[in-house]
Amino acid sequence: MHWEEHPLALGEAHEGFFYPDPLGFWAEVRKWAVELFRRRQPDWGVTEALALTTLLHLGDDAGRLGRALELCRPRLVLFLDEPSWERSGRAVAQVPHHITDPHRPGLVYEGFWGQGPDGVTVGKSPQHPTTHNLYRDEDMLAFLRSAPGPAI
Repeated sequence: MHWEEHPLALGEAHEGFFYPDPLGFWAEVRKWAVELFRRRQPDWGVTEALALTTLLHLGDDAGRLGRALELCRPRLVLFLDEPSWERSGRAVAQVPHHITDPHRPGLVYEGFWGQGPDGVTVGKSPQHPTTHNLYRDEDMLAFLRSAPGPAI
């Protein structure tokens, strides 16, 4: 499959959000984006939520986050895994949120929500979207719904 690189999109969902993937990563990202916007915009669907969603891969360049935060000025940032949170260099008072593995009794995944000094809501997901088979959908939705409302 040929994938053509396009510039950032603002006001419409970037086509990358609809990339076909057998792991279900993009389907989870779409669902999570709608859920996170639902508190402020209960009538929004996928199109509206994704038009204001940015997915940023930090890789080894933590400076990318600073540039994206300055450019986009988000009110909520969700890190999808522990390495990206650690590389970010951010610090917030964390309110932990745990979800259990439905297949392995006693195994628990920890995420958190908090707010930075700038009022931005910051979270770290208990599980990465590609591991959607290792958590119950209702547990992840409860985590997303527990995000503190961003200061606007």
